[in-house]
Amino acid sequence: MPRKAGPNEEARERSRAQLLQAGADLMLDQATQNPFAALRLRRLCEKAGLSTGAFYVHWATMEEYCTDLAEHLTQDRELAYQADFASLSDLAGKCAGQDAAAAVAHLAKRDLETVVGNPLWDAMELVNLTWGRTRFPDELKRAYATIDRATGQIYGSVLAEHRREPRPPLDWEGIGAVIQALVDGFGLRYKIDPAVPLASPEPASDLYAMAVAAVLAVLTRPAGDDAGTDKTIQGLLNT
Repeated sequence: MPRKAGPNEEARERSRAQLLQAGADLMLDQATQNPFAALRLRRLCEKAGLSTGAFYVHWATMEEYCTDLAEHLTQDRELAYQADFASLSDLAGKCAGQDAAAAVAHLAKRDLETVVGNPLWDAMELVNLTWGRTRFPDELKRAYATIDRATGQIYGSVLAEHRREPRPPLDWEGIGAVIQALVDGFGLRYKIDPAVPLASPEPASDLYAMAVAAVLAVLTRPAGDDAGTDKTIQGLLNT
């Protein structure tokens, strides 16, 4: 027999929702305080293939190690992507002569593949969302700015060949920030369901590639087009 609705049932549902919200809050609180709680000295050394003595050559305590690890995953974030950006830059050079849509599609597919293939990606994102944003905000801002600038320059180099430039008030760094946000989000989705961002062997058919192409089509303009981003978006959505 179904339970009758009433004041008691409403109170029960409220308390259930409160407890679930409290659990979510505590998870975030604990992660912010110490995202490295699962690290254990012996397991860490086994993973590295070194002795505990080798560990103590560098750190006196696990707390000191965790601080250095956090700095490594935040302050050096842009360094971890240098090889990825070198690969993208090389591909951008090879895209010379392709039409803009095909070149962007190939770049987007490579960009997503390099992000999800970087073993540091998940760890960096975890620290950025917890310790990093409270303990190293300035370093993270600089790292993101470096990555955004590199992303914008790479896509910009391809579109410049087709005489396209950022629509005001954006510049290539701002456009790079949008694309970087896209690849971070799609990268997380890829970890759960790889079929979604890379739905087709043809780059132009990939969902992520289409998203990047759509963003660039709106946020850049050809020579002679004086419309800014607001006017362009309004015109597309209101027609």
